[in-house]
Amino acid sequence: MKHSKLAILVSTALFASAGAYASDGNEADVTQNGSSNVVEVTQSVNSNNNDATVSQDGTSNEAYVTQSDTSDTHAFITQAGELNEGTITQRNATQTAVATIDTDGVDNSAFIDQKFNNGDNAAADINQVGDRNDATILQDNADAANSTINQNGSDDIAEIKNHWSDFADATITQNVGGGNNAYIEQDSADAASASLTQTGAGNNGDIIQATANFGYSATADDTVASLTQTGDDNRGYISQTANSSDATVSQVGDFNEAEVYQSGVNNTANVQQSGNSDDAFVYQTGQDGNVSVNQSGNTDSLATVNQSGFSNDAMIDQEGTNLTATVTQSDYDNVADIDQSNLGNTATVTQSGSAVGLGNLATVMQNGESDIATVIQTGDDNTAYVDQDDSSNANTIAISQLGNTNYAGAASDLGGGNTITINQTGDRNFVGNTASGSANYYGTAIGAGTFGAENTVLITQTGSDNKAYADSADYSSEVDISQTGELNNAIAESWAGTDNDITIAQTGTLHNADVYVNGAGNNTVSITQTDASNTANVTSMGLGNTVTVLQGM
Repeated sequence: MKHSKLAILVSTALFASAGAYASDGNEADVTQNGSSNVVEVTQSVNSNNNDATVSQDGTSNEAYVTQSDTSDTHAFITQAGELNEGTITQRNATQTAVATIDTDGVDNSAFIDQKFNNGDNAAADINQVGDRNDATILQDNADAANSTINQNGSDDIAEIKNHWSDFADATITQNVGGGNNAYIEQDSADAASASLTQTGAGNNGDIIQATANFGYSATADDTVASLTQTGDDNRGYISQTANSSDATVSQVGDFNEAEVYQSGVNNTANVQQSGNSDDAFVYQTGQDGNVSVNQSGNTDSLATVNQSGFSNDAMIDQEGTNLTATVTQSDYDNVADIDQSNLGNTATVTQSGSAVGLGNLATVMQNGESDIATVIQTGDDNTAYVDQDDSSNANTIAISQLGNTNYAGAASDLGGGNTITINQTGDRNFVGNTASGSANYYGTAIGAGTFGAENTVLITQTGSDNKAYADSADYSSEVDISQTGELNNAIAESWAGTDNDITIAQTGTLHNADVYVNGAGNNTVSITQTDASNTANVTSMGLGNTVTVLQGM
C-alpha cells in the first residue's frame, strides 16, 4: 500500500502546481482496493474543468491519466482484477474530449491517446471483460471522432488508429473466443464509419479508410465499412481510398478469407460467406459499381471480381464445393450474373468496350459437376446466356462476341464431355431459338445445345445480322456452322445417333440452310454456299448416309 499512497500524493502535488497556472476547476477521484496499485493523474496548464476518475479493485493494477492544456475533458479508468494496466493521455487543446477505460479480468492492457486539437466532443471508449486482452486507441487531430473497443473474450488484440479523420466513427467488438486480432485505421477520412465484429477464435480483421476527405462535418462523406466474422481462423480485409463507398463483409464458418478494395467513388460491395475455406476478392477501381458475392455451404469456393469503369454490376451466387467464379468488367454499364451450385464448376466473365447506357449482359447458370463456362464480350449491348443443368458433367461452353448487339445462348443437358464454342464478330448476329420462333428442347433463350456425351457444337459468325441454331445430341456427334457476310441463316440438328457430322459453311448474303439428322448414326451432311440467296434443306434418316451440297460460284 505504501507505493499506491505515494502515487496519489504525487498526483495531488501536480494538481496544486497546476492550479497556479489557471488550471482551475479540475477534479480527481481515485479509489484503490488491493495491493501494489499505482495511479498517476496529471492535469496541467489551462486544463479547465477536467475530471479524472480512477477506480481499481485487485492486485498489481496500474492506471495513468494525463490531461494537458485541455478544457472540459473527462477521463475514467475502472479496473477490477489482477495485473491490469490502463493509460489515458489527452493533451494540447483537446477540448471536450472524453476517454473511458473499463477492464475486468486478469492481465489486460488498455491504452488511449487523444492529442492535438481533438475538439467537438471527441470520444474514446475501451471495455474489456476477460483475460490477457490488449486494446489501443489513438486519435490524433480527429475532432468529434468516436472510437470504441469492446472485448469479451481472452487473448484478443484490438487497435483503432484515427489520424486527421474528423467526425469519423470506429467500433471494434470481439466476443467469446480467443486469439482474435482486429485493426481499424482511419487516415484523412472525415465522416467515415467502420465496424469490425469477431466471434470465435483466431480471426483476423482489418479495415483501412484513407479517403482524402477533409470536409470537417458529420455529413462530409458516407463511406461505410462493416466486417463481421463468426467462427475460427477467418481473415477479412477492407480498404477504402475514395469517397461514398460501402463495403460489407460477413463470414460464418472457419478458414474463410475475404478482401475488398475500393479505390473509386460511390462503389458498393457485399460479400457473404457461410461455409469453410471459401475465398472472395473484390477490386473496385471505377465509379458507381456494385458487387454482390454470396457463397453458402460446403467448402473451398472462390469468387473474384475486378471492376473498373462506370456503373458496372456483378453478382455471384455459389453454393457447393470447389466452385470458381471470376468477373472482370470495364467501361460502362456492364452486368454479370453467375449462379453456380454442386461441385467443381468454373465460370469466367470478361466484358469491356461498352459506351454509356450500352453495357453488355452475361448470365451463367451451372448446377452440374466440373462444368466450365467462359464468356468474353467486347462492344456495346451484347448478351450471352449459359445454362448447364444439374445433370451436366464436365461440359464446356465458351462464348466470344466482338461488336455490337450480338446475342448467344448455349446449354448442355445430361451427359458429359460436351463442348460448345460460339464466336461472333460484327453486329446483330444471333445464336438463339430457331428462326421460326417455335420452341426447342433447351428453351427459347438457347441457340446452341448438347444432349448426351462427347458432342461438339462450333458456331462462327462474322459480319452482321446472321442467325444460327445448332443441336448436337446423343453421342460423339459434331455440328459446325460458319457464316461470313450478312443476313445468313443456318439451322443444324443432329437429333439422334452416334458419330453424326454436320457442316454448314455460308459466305455472302441471304443464304439459308436447314439440316435435320435422326438415325442410328454415322451420318454426314456438308453444305457450302457462296455468293447470295442460296437455300439448302436436308433431312437424313438412318445409318451411314452422306449428303453434300455445294451452291454458288
